[in-house]
Amino acid sequence: MSIGKKPLKRSIFIFTLGFITLLCLVLSIITYMNFTNSLYYSYDRRMMDILRFVESHIDNDDLSECIETGEESEKYKTLMSFMDSIMEDFDIHYLYIVKPIIEEDKKVMMNVLSADTALGRATDPDGYYLGLMLYDVYEEKDLLTYYDAIKKDDTSFFKNFTVWGYDYTAAFPLTNSSGEHYALLCVDIEVEDLQRAIRTYTVVNIVLIIILGILFITFFIMWMNRNITEPIRKLEKSVVSFAKRSHDQSDPNMLRYDDPHIHTNNEVESLSVAVSQMSSDMRKYVKNILDAEGKVEDMKTKVSHMDILAYQDALTHVKNKAWYDKIQSRVDEDIKNGRARFGIIMADLNNLKKINDNYGHEHGNDYIFGACHQICVIFDHSPVFRIGGDEFVVLLENRDYDNRDRLISELKASFDISSSDESRQPWERYSAAVGVAIFDKNTDKNMNDVFKRADNLMYENKQASKMARE
Repeated sequence: MSIGKKPLKRSIFIFTLGFITLLCLVLSIITYMNFTNSLYYSYDRRMMDILRFVESHIDNDDLSECIETGEESEKYKTLMSFMDSIMEDFDIHYLYIVKPIIEEDKKVMMNVLSADTALGRATDPDGYYLGLMLYDVYEEKDLLTYYDAIKKDDTSFFKNFTVWGYDYTAAFPLTNSSGEHYALLCVDIEVEDLQRAIRTYTVVNIVLIIILGILFITFFIMWMNRNITEPIRKLEKSVVSFAKRSHDQSDPNMLRYDDPHIHTNNEVESLSVAVSQMSSDMRKYVKNILDAEGKVEDMKTKVSHMDILAYQDALTHVKNKAWYDKIQSRVDEDIKNGRARFGIIMADLNNLKKINDNYGHEHGNDYIFGACHQICVIFDHSPVFRIGGDEFVVLLENRDYDNRDRLISELKASFDISSSDESRQPWERYSAAVGVAIFDKNTDKNMNDVFKRADNLMYENKQASKMARE
């Protein structure tokens, strides 16, 4: 009997090696893609934080006037020093403000302000000055990309190639009090830095996956040899020997089966159990690998969103009291440094207890959510905080601060219309007492002073509304 042209041990080894190789390849690709997405997401968030931080220190009307006149104001020089400090403190390639000009006879980038490090200022103290036209620096397609970005209301992300290198850029349009997008605040990170981080992470993970694959193959083959292939080999040897002895045998005494001592009830059951065990162990192992990978990815997602969830109100999804306290520290620092320019709106919902008592807490939650939505729609450029069960705070800064009178009127009108609309369900007729206080540097020592005035005015408004209803 000719058996064994393809030994089972070799076939299983080749199959296992191929499977682990494929598994390593798939895991490497998944790891590469997930890390790349995670890294770009992380850089997007980091660049947006830098842009928001810098934008909060810009007097848009003053800078817009500097661009129009071509002359540097004191605030312009202060902004330049501030942006230089950002260049020193953060690992970025460039931080700058530009204005793309696209006209029929002129397509050029105007430099508004280019931040530099202390070393850069020392070697080239003048640098790029206000109003410098950067000819032959940006290709037309890149210039059009910047031009499209200045027309948007949000941050744009794109890659661009200039004489300074290949960068990943975040561009935020600056808007003056007239609503004109007059320039772009940009931050650049070298693409090579991103690619280097991705390559390093990918190589390390591929090496780890290969090592784990080799270890798995080694231990798996050792286990398989002891539990599967060797028992099958013994079983096969005993069966072949029995078959040879049985061929044309007429002596019943020669029909002897050499027990391989596999410790089973019969040969078929032994083979069946061994194959079943191998398959079961294989499935379990692969499942463990995939589960482990899933847990790693889930952990990455949880870590990347941990800050957001920690400071988000579970019902309304606006910022919570913890984030308000954190913002308060930043605003107090601005007050201390003489940079503060803000107002506070305190809104306390009316009739919440009545809705909870008459219609249940589920509709009470609907009432809170809907009222919060009205506030957020009107103050879409200001942070909204839920600091209590029915209490909301709006921090007015920048554009919303400049338009505060109109927006506050819209808020009150919105609540008046909603509360008096009898076609709505009771929990959809939103009403709130509102108090507004604007920071006064002559009387207010901290943000809490402004909050207390807004809270007192809100309370007076609530009491007046109760008396009017009575």
